[in-house]
Amino acid sequence: MNYQEILFSRDGHVAIITLNRPDKLNAYTPDMGEELVHALRFSARDSAINAIVITGQGSAFCAGADTEYLKGKRGHCGKLLGEEDFIANFTQEFASLPLLTIAAINGTAAGIGLTGMLAADIRIAATDSKLVFNFAELGILPGLGSSYFLPHLIGEPQAKQLLLSDRRLNGKKAEQLGLVNEAVPSDQVLLRALEIARGVDACKTNMVAYIKRALSAGCESSLEQALANEKTLSNKLKQANEVIQ
Repeated sequence: MNYQEILFSRDGHVAIITLNRPDKLNAYTPDMGEELVHALRFSARDSAINAIVITGQGSAFCAGADTEYLKGKRGHCGKLLGEEDFIANFTQEFASLPLLTIAAINGTAAGIGLTGMLAADIRIAATDSKLVFNFAELGILPGLGSSYFLPHLIGEPQAKQLLLSDRRLNGKKAEQLGLVNEAVPSDQVLLRALEIARGVDACKTNMVAYIKRALSAGCESSLEQALANEKTLSNKLKQANEVIQ
């Protein structure tokens, strides 16, 4: 695929996907969504890639959906906003990718620029980044699993306050809430994300995928169920590694 609205590069075993509409603060379009899905699936299929970092070109991460597309403009892909795979049906696949996924939020992030990254495994934000949940102001219900991810990340009361009242916070406050894992100076966001991503290199084959599956199931189950699931996944991992060997 010939990317127009993202950049794709590698740093060793890490794939770096960069949202690339800096003149529009990397505002999201259906074409960007299609390219994101393609790059993420491509990375997941490449056995030489262990982790993915998503960041933004320039001073912003993603200033939400491009207003022209909110008004009904079609992308070059022929789709209206919401018809492309990234919004329509990719969230669960994103959360289940067999790689470590990291959102390096290097600046302003609003709307889908935030909700689109809730499915990532780790989020690193610039300390002074402006994070804007402006859905209530726009009269749009936040999607992409927000009603699942936000209560799990920060609790239901905080999620209600964030979406209905506060709506705006900086990276440091997001770290305190648990919305992002770490807040660091803006010039260190990508460096920190890459540092975390490179830590996956020492993991044995399949470990990232199986650890993610075990943790995801554990969050939704009792201790008894979690223990049983760990045993099942351990057996599957052992069998998978025996096949590879």
